[in-house]
Amino acid sequence: MASVFLYHVVGDLTVGKPELVEFTETQTVEAAIKAIGESTECGIPVWKMRSQKSLIENAEMRRKRFVGILNSLDIVAFLAREECLADQERAMKTPVSEVVVPDNSLLKELDPATREPNQSSMH
Repeated sequence: MASVFLYHVVGDLTVGKPELVEFTETQTVEAAIKAIGESTECGIPVWKMRSQKSLIENAEMRRKRFVGILNSLDIVAFLAREECLADQERAMKTPVSEVVVPDNSLLKELDPATREPNQSSMH
């Protein structure tokens, strides 16, 4: 059995990726459907609005503003609810804060020079 060790530098994994766009919790389900459809990821990060736009945030401040990640399955499950089926227009105007599952532990911030060892085995 041979082992191959691969090292990924976090900065290398972000090359060519667009800047993270903040999708706020006050935006609608309708806007989230469009954003998820245009996203190259499996979901969109949902954030609380900044209290001051000019304020420079540190990692802890960003973590407190981060709500969670909203994906297409969350949207489908929400729209399949009886009350949403009864009033689809109202459902589409619902703020995503009522749909996203809060989990700020999903936010991981790493220094771009961080090396992440990844071990895989070859038989």
